[in-house]
Amino acid sequence: MKKNDISFLDKYFFYPSFLQKLLAFALLPLSAMYYLIAIFRKNIGTKKQYDAKILSIGNLVSGGSGKTPFCIALAKNLEKKDMKIAVILRGYKRESKGLVAVKEGGKILCSVEESGDEAMLIAQSIKGEVIVSENRDLALKYVINKEINIVILDDAFRFRFQKFDILLKPSIEPYFNFVLPSGYYRFPKSFYKQCDLLLHEGIDYKRKTHIKILNNNENPSFILATAIAYPKRLDSYLPDNVAFKYYLSDHANFNEKILESLLKKYSATHILMTQKDYVKCEKFSIPIAILELDMDISSEKLEIIESYILD
Repeated sequence: MKKNDISFLDKYFFYPSFLQKLLAFALLPLSAMYYLIAIFRKNIGTKKQYDAKILSIGNLVSGGSGKTPFCIALAKNLEKKDMKIAVILRGYKRESKGLVAVKEGGKILCSVEESGDEAMLIAQSIKGEVIVSENRDLALKYVINKEINIVILDDAFRFRFQKFDILLKPSIEPYFNFVLPSGYYRFPKSFYKQCDLLLHEGIDYKRKTHIKILNNNENPSFILATAIAYPKRLDSYLPDNVAFKYYLSDHANFNEKILESLLKKYSATHILMTQKDYVKCEKFSIPIAILELDMDISSEKLEIIESYILD
C-alpha cells in the first residue's frame, strides 16, 4: 500500500527521531513559560455563573481525542430524554467573525464556510441548536435568553465558568508529557485530576465506523483524503483496499481537481473521507465514500452526566 508519510509534527509529537527528541528538550524553556501561563489562565479569577447546566467537553492534548463525535453522541443521548440542547463552539478556521447561529428552529442557517467544518457536522447530526462564537460569554447569554437550559461547550476546559468539566483522554498518547512546544499537551498532564469526569477512549467511549458509498460500485477501491489532527488514528478503521493516503493539515480545505487526479493516478473508484471532511466537499462531483463514525458512551458515565443535569 502506498501512502503519504505522516507530517513532521506528527512524527515530532508521537514518534520522534533522536534529533527531534533533542529539539524537544531544547524547547523546554519555552514549554516552562507556556506551562505557567496555562496554570494562571486556568486557575486565576472568579468563576462566572449562568442560569443553565453547562457541560464542557475538552481535552488536554492539541487534538485527536474525538471531541466532535463525542459532542454529537452526548447531545443525541440527551435529546432522547426530551432535553433541549444547544452546542456552542468556536468555529475553528471559519470564514466568518463574531456570533453566528448555525442551526436554529431545526434549520441550518449558514454555509460550512461561515460555520467551520465541526459546527456544520454537529448541526447536521443533532436536533438542537448550534452556535459559533469566539466570545463564549456572548454565546451563552444568547442561548440562555432563548430558554435553553442545557449547553454543551466544545473545547471549554480553560474557561472560568461554573460548569461540569468532561475531559477525553485519547488511547494514543504523545511521546513526551511536555506541554507545547516540547510536547503535544495544551495543559499539564496533571490537569486530568482537575476535571469532574475523565473518560478514557476505548473504555468509557468507543468509536464505531462503517463506510457509506455515495455512488454504488461493486468493487470499490479508495483514496483516503483527510484533514484531521493526527490522521494515523484512522488506520485501524480503514479497509484493505486503500491505494493511497492524502493528508492535509487539520481543518484544511480540499481541491476537487487534486482529488480527481489522485483517483486517476492510483486507479481508485472513490475518495474516502470522514464526515467532518465531507461537509466541505458535498458539492464535489467526484465519487466519494464516507467513513461514518459513531460513538458509544458508557451508560455508567452517561448516568453521571445526567445526574449533574438533574441535580
